[in-house]
Amino acid sequence: MRQLTRVTLAFALTLGAGLAVAGIAPSANAEASHESEETFTLGMKNPLPPELFDSNLVVTVGEPLAEPVAQPIQFTHERHAGTLGMDCTYCHSNARKGLHAGVPATSVCMGCHALIDTTDRPELVKLKEAWDKGEVIAWNKTHDLPDYVYFSHKRHVVAGVACQECHGEVQTMGVNERVASLKMGWCLDCHAQHPSIDDNYGTKAELRRAELKDCWTCHK
Repeated sequence: MRQLTRVTLAFALTLGAGLAVAGIAPSANAEASHESEETFTLGMKNPLPPELFDSNLVVTVGEPLAEPVAQPIQFTHERHAGTLGMDCTYCHSNARKGLHAGVPATSVCMGCHALIDTTDRPELVKLKEAWDKGEVIAWNKTHDLPDYVYFSHKRHVVAGVACQECHGEVQTMGVNERVASLKMGWCLDCHAQHPSIDDNYGTKAELRRAELKDCWTCHK
């Protein structure tokens, strides 16, 4: 009888411990899953509205293009970023805050162009007509990374990477051009040698470079 009691007690203790572990494990897993989800969706909860871009013309990442992608309005970067010296993030303000640099809302353009004469300026006429009609200007993407690639403009801008390092000398361009492939090897080469890593991480720069080689860095 005593032996049976001991066996029963041992079984009860084992079962209790198992239930306790089972009670903890789902919570820990749920927390880990939640953290993973937050990490993946950070900065992606408000993606760019698809209507901002022309879905009939999708230009994917790849080799530099011989000709710029056609745009509904021949916006000149040379005039704005070059002659006028405007900072890129004045128009592409989301580059400092999230994954996508974004395109400026027509209201941003009109903040200046509402006061500028459109005489003999057909591109400005297009802009003002779209504004007056309440139409969204469907810009065409120059770069379109695959869905399995995670890239944050914010991380690069805050780190001190200049826009021109990926997008070329935009201050000398008319319509934006593609001058870099943005393929994986191109990005890895930059991560391996970019001086901002030394500036930002100091004695831990090499550790950071090792982290940047991890698949999870760019493939969530």
